Amino acid sequence: MTKKIFLTGIVQGVGFRPCCKKVADSMRLDGTVKNLGSNAEIVIRAETRVTEEFLRRLISLLPKEAKIDTVLEEECDEFKGSGFTILESEPSSLYLPEIIPDIATCDGCIAELENKTDRRHLHPFISCTACGPRYSIIKALPYDRENTLMDKFPICERCKTEYKNPSDRRLHAQTVACKDCGPALNYYPASYGEPLDNAINAIKNGGVVAVKDIGGYHFVCLPNSRPAVDKLRLLKLRDKKPFAVMFGQIEGVEEYANINEIERQLLLSPARPIVLLEKTKDFDGAVCGDSAFLGAMLPSNPVQHLLCKALGPLVMTSGNISGEPIITENAVMLKMAAENEHLDGVLYHDRDIITSLDDSIYYVLDSKAHLSRRGRGVAPASINADCGDKTIFASGGDLKSCFGFYKNGKAVLSQHFGDLEDDGCAAVFEKSARHMSTLFGFSPDITVTDLHPLYFSSSLAEKLYNKKPLTVQHHHAHIASVMAEHGLDACLGFALDGTGYGDDGTVWGGEALALDGVSYKRVAHLKSVMMCGGDSVSKNAAEALACYLLDAGRDIPEWVMSKKDSEIVASAIKHRINSLNSSSCGRLFDAVCCLLGLGDYNHYEGQCAILLENSANSALKEGILAYRLDLDYNNGILETPKLICDILKAKENGADIKALALGFHYALADGFLKVAIEQNIKKIALSGGVFQNRVFTSVLTKRLTEAGFGVYMNEKVPCGDGGIALGQLFIAGRKD
Repeated sequence: MTKKIFLTGIVQGVGFRPCCKKVADSMRLDGTVKNLGSNAEIVIRAETRVTEEFLRRLISLLPKEAKIDTVLEEECDEFKGSGFTILESEPSSLYLPEIIPDIATCDGCIAELENKTDRRHLHPFISCTACGPRYSIIKALPYDRENTLMDKFPICERCKTEYKNPSDRRLHAQTVACKDCGPALNYYPASYGEPLDNAINAIKNGGVVAVKDIGGYHFVCLPNSRPAVDKLRLLKLRDKKPFAVMFGQIEGVEEYANINEIERQLLLSPARPIVLLEKTKDFDGAVCGDSAFLGAMLPSNPVQHLLCKALGPLVMTSGNISGEPIITENAVMLKMAAENEHLDGVLYHDRDIITSLDDSIYYVLDSKAHLSRRGRGVAPASINADCGDKTIFASGGDLKSCFGFYKNGKAVLSQHFGDLEDDGCAAVFEKSARHMSTLFGFSPDITVTDLHPLYFSSSLAEKLYNKKPLTVQHHHAHIASVMAEHGLDACLGFALDGTGYGDDGTVWGGEALALDGVSYKRVAHLKSVMMCGGDSVSKNAAEALACYLLDAGRDIPEWVMSKKDSEIVASAIKHRINSLNSSSCGRLFDAVCCLLGLGDYNHYEGQCAILLENSANSALKEGILAYRLDLDYNNGILETPKLICDILKAKENGADIKALALGFHYALADGFLKVAIEQNIKKIALSGGVFQNRVFTSVLTKRLTEAGFGVYMNEKVPCGDGGIALGQLFIAGRKD
């Protein structure tokens, strides 16, 4: 009897076909395996019980990164051959493709990299069936060498022998290469010696070097060199925001941060993300800035392993100017090095990058891993979600942009692109959307965008597919993203963030929405306060505080801003000049931060909120009791201006700043608890960038749980705007 077995899931780029052959050969079975589109097809000649045993063994011995979603069997024409063969791939469009993200260098390759007798000793592009670049170099499906950027490197005879050898771990490894036939490193400025050694010497001597990695360039320097870190900040135009640090071994991370078991697993996972850890020790170079957390990661590719082994911990930050897309092209980076005095060298290679990828970022809260930024090692892995039976494209939003596709129960979200107000980010966003659309063979029935009429992402959907898009309100999408992840049909959602275009044309950001299916009602919100200054108020915390005080009928103290500036703000609000009503929770955090004297300006997004959280967290650690504050709730409105006035009065009366910071977090949590009790909807979904605040989120979650509510949060997509594409897909697919 001959059976054809069709398997969907992650079965390409992970050594699946070689695994099939090894299992079949061990059982002396006759048949074939081949890539079919992005999936796999096996033909086996055997009795039913033997075929069942073959599948059992195959599934138990799957490569680490492989995943089987479905197995379909049918009888077919008798197989006439002998032995088990890996066949050439064939195209197919039956199912949504599963493309494996880039995989960190495996232990086997690291052992060879460090083995002086191995022919790949110190080979900076060592890889095998279990590791190496995938998504960043794929031109087309199926995943074969000729469909990747490795096709420009003709394989040598020794590598070809490994590629064809059934007993070799590089059997059908599409990225197989060696020093004789693979990519090569170069260094600028040109000098004697090995390129890698030149980069190591430049970094060791306090320089900043651009290093080309799998998804783009990183800027690299020593974290304990203040001059080097200062130079890096000048290069990136990044004055305050913390930098991530790469450690060669996890033991090195433990010297600077606390690590729990979940964080340890994330650090060591094949994605090799940045993990935000509780900092116990800082670097001399003030790498972490204001943050109480250290963004730590381990090497994901051979070059990084070699750099860390030679130099120890390294600042490893995206190779771009802040706000612009990560640089992937050698010519662009070499031009920067020639023109910018703050960049000392470029370590680059001759393998191109199709898809740019920033590092993914995770954090752990209440024993659960949460994704903060979707990038290398995570994108474009699919997410199981029931968004109906249509094929959909969602453009996400313009901030922390991320688009998504949906088909047959699976959502595929892109990597993080940054803010689309930057022309470079917008261009990369569009290029990537076109590439993924072609790669996955998408032709959507529906396109969906944010409600904001001026978003670039909204116009792109129509431009790409010539379809008038469905629009979805920003915070509705936030809550729907949680529903999609957790399979919820109805819930009460708290969507808290900095900004989103509301149904009434005002700025929303502190919302309680009751969702039943995909319909929703705004049942409560933070009081809408007239904010002047347009986009500038999102940076100027003093301006935000002034607006709250004016709303409450209070004068603006001169320690907040000068009398002249106060008059300008008051006049702008009175005459509605560049002013809009806003219920933003982000601006509330800014105002309280300024009120407590912790900071009055966001040099990077969320800085004031971070400073306020740090102060509250210090109170918890030091055993300081929270100052008792109450956030009044009346007729669906949480009275934030009154809360501001209460904090001001307590401060003037000498209350402890840390106690007030903690008291504010408690009061905000208690305010939303009042909403939950009033609505009495037992499933609560939390989404929006504010929920990256660990103190507030933990307190609110505890309050809700103790009151008998079930709490759900984003885990597979960011709770910030990087996750709203999933919510858009969910709403569009289920809408009548």
